[in-house]
Amino acid sequence: MKKIGKIVYAVPFAIFGLFHFLSAPAMSGMVPSYIPFPIVWVYLIGLALIAAAVSIITGIKTHLAATLLAVLLGIFIVLIHLPGAVAGNQMSTVTFLKDLSLLGAALLVAGSAKD
Repeated sequence: MKKIGKIVYAVPFAIFGLFHFLSAPAMSGMVPSYIPFPIVWVYLIGLALIAAAVSIITGIKTHLAATLLAVLLGIFIVLIHLPGAVAGNQMSTVTFLKDLSLLGAALLVAGSAKD
């Protein structure tokens, strides 16, 4: 069951990472304007999401990958979703809460990793 849970958790991150490569120009518009080279960040984040998914599925360096995934999700929460949620944007609030729950699950995966 634990292995199935890790796969179910990780596969969407791999898909999100793939979307970063397929839709990089559109996604670069979501990067806050004060961050330079937005398309580079979109590609790097896509790569990080895919790497985290592969690590969680294979069990190689899972603790490190899940911890870094939690940090990445925390950055998304603070830089992208929180400002809109505080302003009363319902969609930002939904994505804020979704990423917060994914962050919590990443910490659970990191805490249960044996490596």
